[in-house]
Amino acid sequence: MSFKKVTKVIAVFLFVLLIGTSAAIAADKPVLTVGTSTLDEKEVLNLMATTTGGNQMMVGLMLAQSTLPERVDLVNQMAHALLFAEAAKTRGLDSRPDVAFQIKWQTMQILMQAYFEQNASKWDMSEKAVRNYYETHKDEFYQKPGAHTRHILTQTEGDALNAALEVYKTKDFAKVASEYSRDPNSANNGGDLGWVEKGMMVAPVEAAIEGASVGSLVGPVKSDYGWHIIEVTERRPGRQLTFDESGERAVQGLQREYLENELKELEAKFSVNIDEKALENLGGIPAPAAAQK
Repeated sequence: MSFKKVTKVIAVFLFVLLIGTSAAIAADKPVLTVGTSTLDEKEVLNLMATTTGGNQMMVGLMLAQSTLPERVDLVNQMAHALLFAEAAKTRGLDSRPDVAFQIKWQTMQILMQAYFEQNASKWDMSEKAVRNYYETHKDEFYQKPGAHTRHILTQTEGDALNAALEVYKTKDFAKVASEYSRDPNSANNGGDLGWVEKGMMVAPVEAAIEGASVGSLVGPVKSDYGWHIIEVTERRPGRQLTFDESGERAVQGLQREYLENELKELEAKFSVNIDEKALENLGGIPAPAAAQK
């Protein structure tokens, strides 16, 4: 390895070691000043990192290979962005309602993400903790009985009957579904609805699925969406999933529990007030009456 290459490797290694403390190195002295906006050394390095997907090693490599004129050119590109931002502020665009809202909303999202990152690092997500969640929430990991179902949705009963006849003739449900079905979510997948569990479908379709024999066509069945031709290809019984089968769902469940606890603590600390009177006519559109229970 040449001396030059060794120097670059050392430079990258030192950069990675020192990047965490670069704020102390940089102090608050601006590297770039445009009007009232400034960027210090840490901020310039952070902007460089965004171009590499946050890869600090790549930033170190870029610095090890860039001459002073090249670094000046890079920072000059940042200056262009600040120039436009300064011009926008002088024109009062930061006070324009739509822009002000975007600034406000993005600030909230950044703060929310920072809060999650800080607090999530304290959560116990060890296998022991995840397994304990699984054992104490087994009802969440019960797989309901299901029917692997596919359907063809048409606008009229006549079209549904024609589709059913075509399936009988061709023995190719998937092809007929792609030609006849008006369901954009399943037509291109042979009409496949996947595993359907109780409560997932509208009542007429659910009743037809429950009464269907495996491998036989059912229908036409009318719903608010149109007319359905239905086929159940297989059924599965309900059963308790094992810890290994629960996999990511158990991890997500534990994360959700931590998050819900965080929310309870925050709700106790900060007041939350919702003006229901304002919501009654939100955007000038009256809220419809709630259904009677």
